[in-house]
Amino acid sequence: MGMNIPEIKNQSTISFFVANDMNKVEMTNEMKLLLPFLKKKLNHYGIKIEIIVKKTIKEDSVYSPKEKYQYLVKINPTLEKLRKNFDLDF
Repeated sequence: MGMNIPEIKNQSTISFFVANDMNKVEMTNEMKLLLPFLKKKLNHYGIKIEIIVKKTIKEDSVYSPKEKYQYLVKINPTLEKLRKNFDLDF
């Protein structure tokens, strides 16, 4: 359950995203215990949890130092500014 943060769709629906169908099956089984607990603790017996499989595209692995640098710049563009300020290679 710690893989993704649930989203509150409306006052009675919570959307929970999982990575694949196997995780969906596992979460469905866990909901049998979690949902009654939430309903009782929140005193809201109309709560529904929808489990959605979120397909992610796996990025290519980075191997060379240049590919690693480009990947890091993609994550944090200020790294390029730092490289220029210190006159570093790449």
